[in-house]
Amino acid sequence: MTLAETATYLAGRDDFILSSHEGPDADGLGAEFALGTALSSLGKKVRIVNAERYSDCYAFIDSTGIIENLMEAKLDDKTIMRSTVVLVDTNDVMYTGDVADRIVSKAAEILVIDHHEMKGEENGRICSMPGLSSTCEIIYRIISEMGYDIREKVASALFAGIVYDSGSFAYSKTGVGTFEVALDLVRRGANPSKIHGALYESSAISVLLLRKDVLSTLELHAGNCIAIQTMTRDVVRNTGSNYQDSEGLINVPLQAADVEVSVFFKEDDEGTLRCSLRGKGNVNVAQIAQNFGGGGHKSAAGFKSPYPLETIKAKVLLLVESALADR
Repeated sequence: MTLAETATYLAGRDDFILSSHEGPDADGLGAEFALGTALSSLGKKVRIVNAERYSDCYAFIDSTGIIENLMEAKLDDKTIMRSTVVLVDTNDVMYTGDVADRIVSKAAEILVIDHHEMKGEENGRICSMPGLSSTCEIIYRIISEMGYDIREKVASALFAGIVYDSGSFAYSKTGVGTFEVALDLVRRGANPSKIHGALYESSAISVLLLRKDVLSTLELHAGNCIAIQTMTRDVVRNTGSNYQDSEGLINVPLQAADVEVSVFFKEDDEGTLRCSLRGKGNVNVAQIAQNFGGGGHKSAAGFKSPYPLETIKAKVLLLVESALADR
C-alpha cells in the first residue's frame, strides 16, 4: 500500500488496536504513540497494547500514558473482533509475542506498517517502505497525508524514533528526506538536545553495572571481525537491572574499527534465549537470522532460539564467518 492508500484506509475505519514487537524500542513506541494520537484526534477509538511494558527510559515518548501492555489492557473478544489491528515496526506477526494469539488472531482486519523487508506473505494489508530510515518516518508521512497537525508531543515521539533507528542520522538509510522530516519535527516542537539526553544520558547506575558485566563476556573471532557478548538472567538480577536495560549494548563492539559484526546472546525474564545481530553493512545479518526463523534488515536483525547457548553460538559464529569470507 502507498502512503495515500494507507491514509485513506485508516480514515475509513473507526476502531483500532495498535501494537509493536516484543521489547518495543523508541521507533516502535514513537510510531504507536504518534499514530494513536492522530487517530484519536479524528474521533477514532484507539487502544495501544504491546505484549510487555516498555523500558522506563522510553517513558518520555509515551508522554500522555496511552501505551498499555496485555496485562493492563484487559481487552475483551468483542472489542478485538470489531477492531483493525495495526502492527508497527515489525515484519512478522509472531514478533509481537502474546499479542499474536490474544489479539491479532481475532481481529477484524490487520494492517502492517514497517520499514523492514517483509518476511513472506502477511494476512492483511501492508505498508512496507524498507528504503526509509524508520517506522516513525513512515508514520510522519502517513499522518501528514491524513491532514493531522503535528504538535510538540507527537513531534518529539517521532523524532526520538527516527534518531534511534537511524543511529542518530548515521545509518545508510538516512536520506535527504529523513533530514527534511526531522527539520519539520523540530519546527513543530521536538527538542533534539532533550531527546538525545532522554535516550542516551538518563540511565540508572544499575544499567552501567549491567553494561560492565556484559562487556566482560566479550569474545572476538575471525581476526577481531566478529564480536560476541552474552547476558544471562543471573547477571540482570545481580546488577538490579532488567532485561530492557540491555538495549543498545550490542552496538558497543561496533565502535572498534576491526569489528564488522556484533552478536549479542541474552536470556529474557522467562529464560528464552534471544540473539541480536548488528553489522556495518558488509554482511547481511538478516539472512543469518532467517536461518533461525528470525529476520530484520541488512544491518540489524534477530531471532529467538530454543537451543542451549553454546549450541546456537557455534552455529551463528559459523554462519557469520562464512558470510564474511564470501563478501
